Amino acid sequence: MLSRHGWATLVATAVSFVVGRLFGLIELYVVGTALAVVLMAALVSVNRSLPTLQVRRIARPSMVSVGEPARVDIQVANVSHRRAPRLQLWEPVGERGGAPMQLAPLPAGEAVSAAYRVPSARRGVLRIGPLRAERTDPLGLCSRTNVLAGSGEVLVVPERIPLAFPGLSSSGRLGEHLRMKSWGQTGSEFHSQREYVPGDDLRRINWKSSARAGNLIVRETAVEGVQRCVVVLDTLASQYDDDGFERAVVAAASVVSGAVTMGIATRLVAPGIDLRGTEVGHESLRWLATVRPGDQVVDHTAGGRTSTDGLGLLVIATGSAGSPAVAAARAAAGPDESLVVITTMEIPGTGGRFRVNGTSLTALQHSWNALVLGPSVVTV
Repeated sequence: MLSRHGWATLVATAVSFVVGRLFGLIELYVVGTALAVVLMAALVSVNRSLPTLQVRRIARPSMVSVGEPARVDIQVANVSHRRAPRLQLWEPVGERGGAPMQLAPLPAGEAVSAAYRVPSARRGVLRIGPLRAERTDPLGLCSRTNVLAGSGEVLVVPERIPLAFPGLSSSGRLGEHLRMKSWGQTGSEFHSQREYVPGDDLRRINWKSSARAGNLIVRETAVEGVQRCVVVLDTLASQYDDDGFERAVVAAASVVSGAVTMGIATRLVAPGIDLRGTEVGHESLRWLATVRPGDQVVDHTAGGRTSTDGLGLLVIATGSAGSPAVAAARAAAGPDESLVVITTMEIPGTGGRFRVNGTSLTALQHSWNALVLGPSVVTV
């Protein structure tokens, strides 16, 4: 492909021949011939086949959280038997930018490396490549572009903020609520035996021990904390602006991460998706990296329940408490599930039992931890 200088040289060549012909000036023929030879030499030089170059691209890491540093390493090796020319490399990164690199003449059998940083300001799939090499002649008259490597991607997942998770020793309103509910649970782990007291659950009576002792004996089981957590992301577009939806995604990712870290059976539910199992933490981040608002109301019972044993949390991240998704979650909550509503577009009022202010990430962390640990424990 001719450059601007190349086209100017081509025009000058034609003018030299035409003027030389009209006025019979042999000197212009000589100039035109010299320009034509230079132009042909330039075309031949850039159209020679490139030596075989092997490119290795490594994203470190391949999955990065919003705001965290990430880089891509490029290694180019000349595996042929001749010297590679000087090349200008260009690697597109995302939709609007790229990384320019200059590759000096590379002898046969040698390799060089370069690296560039990856922008991670927003979640999503960041497309990288293909890596292009532009070859020009020494005079810059023409150039040719070759593709050295295909495309890759870096996954930018939502930011996660540290959230305390409720246990039976938590002093916040949610912790106290769960502690009171736990006394009504039979539990699953045997702890001890004692004599029957009026009001005890008859299902706890150990009839064999009672027959030997002559008195009614009941089993004591260990009091258990939260055993399961369902995180619901409301993707209804009418509930959000752009920033509000991003905060809801961060809230969902943070709660899933906190529950998985505590070893709690966790689900992430949204329209068209129901993630659970041992890989729910990793798979949830991958899905949340690309989720967009839609027009469906989420129903967390459509895929069935994870378990009916033990205490459970039902956490919904939404724009406002008046969302249809909140009403659906409240109606479908089981007797052993405690509903927590995180609102990212409005400061929660006093109408709901467990509301979390998600109008900013700082407010989300403070409000959630105050609900779990108590206001006196939370530090700003």
